[in-house]
Amino acid sequence: MARIARRTVLGWGGAVTLVALLAGCSPSASSGGGGSDTADLRVWLMNNSVSEPARDWLKSTFEEEHPGSTLTIEIQQWDGIVSKLQTSLASAESTPDIIEFGNTQAPTFASVGALLSLEDMKEQLGGDSLTQSLVDLGSSDGTMYAAPFYAGSRLFFYRKDMFQAAGVAVPTTIDELTAAAAKLQAANPSGNANFSGLYLPGISWQSALAWQFTNGGRIATEDGGTWKGSLSSPESQKALSQLQELWQTGSTAGGVTDGVVAEQPWVPFNADETAMFFGFNWHLDNIDPALIAADKVGFFAFPGAEAGGTGHPFAGGSNIAISAKSQKQDLAKEALALIFSKPFQDYFATEGGWVAGNLDYAAALGSDELATLTTDAVRNSVGTPAAQNWALVEGARVIDDFYVAVAAGGDVTALAAAADERLTSLLNE
Repeated sequence: MARIARRTVLGWGGAVTLVALLAGCSPSASSGGGGSDTADLRVWLMNNSVSEPARDWLKSTFEEEHPGSTLTIEIQQWDGIVSKLQTSLASAESTPDIIEFGNTQAPTFASVGALLSLEDMKEQLGGDSLTQSLVDLGSSDGTMYAAPFYAGSRLFFYRKDMFQAAGVAVPTTIDELTAAAAKLQAANPSGNANFSGLYLPGISWQSALAWQFTNGGRIATEDGGTWKGSLSSPESQKALSQLQELWQTGSTAGGVTDGVVAEQPWVPFNADETAMFFGFNWHLDNIDPALIAADKVGFFAFPGAEAGGTGHPFAGGSNIAISAKSQKQDLAKEALALIFSKPFQDYFATEGGWVAGNLDYAAALGSDELATLTTDAVRNSVGTPAAQNWALVEGARVIDDFYVAVAAGGDVTALAAAADERLTSLLNE
């Protein structure tokens, strides 16, 4: 399978400071429309998101189906994209017609009237088959403004030989996962002082969210238009206690606060310094081929809170939308329909290893165990709060710092109370 390079995991969240909203926009649920029969359609796609074959197919197919019109794809860089969009989307003269966002950036723009409602296209784009966690992030007041573009979510890679030697079975609950990590760490087959039963860096908050989401916890909840931090809820507290026990008994990686190091979990895996890690399907490409050839590498999904339950990891990815200021909205809708057609959606899997936004096309990823687990992880995923000010939270590194402190052994009750206060303040600014 061909692979395109991937942005960093933190890049999925945007991790930006939003200092102003789009002053030129006002919220509207209008579906819009209009524009000339022919035009040059401008499409902004993010760097390393869409493969060249997919881009070429979109351009050539659109132009063949719309003689006299052109489709120009402009590749944008993740760094600084939110501030660039703030300026561009506010003006009919400067706005691109179709825009890709990181999935956690989408709420910022969906909630301020910067995007065209896609409710009239929702069924055409996939309806109930669209990845729900990304639908939630691309919606405001029950209206979808930014459709799920593609997504990826984590699953466990494990060393079969280490599991067998330690007498550990593949865990089916979170408690079993903690016990397995502790037993593997105690066995320490490499004899390395830094060996982890499970390699889980403290800075990897997007990984840690799986414990919280699977227990029914959330980062923040909305009630009557007001957001409130939810790290102190009983469900979140249970998850945080589980994580802290894991870091104390089954992982020596809690102290890892370097994001670059944290995003390369295959390094300790290949070096016999961990028995498992929580990663993405494409991490298979980085695992030592000798381990794979010897059938020492296996996979399993994030387990449920109880036996027979379902795990709910975080999904990262992108949403795609039409600018409310576009003067070519009719043509933009035609292009968006092509983006959600099978040929283009299949490219996400065959060229990128992503799960398409329309899960009806997920089969293009394959039918093997890794592909199936990846698709299921995306299908069962939960997102960050669909709050207009979520970018402020990421920019302030509230969740990053919170999980690092939990991994360091801090009091989860006190830490959660302080983080909830900060979350509530930022999300309601």
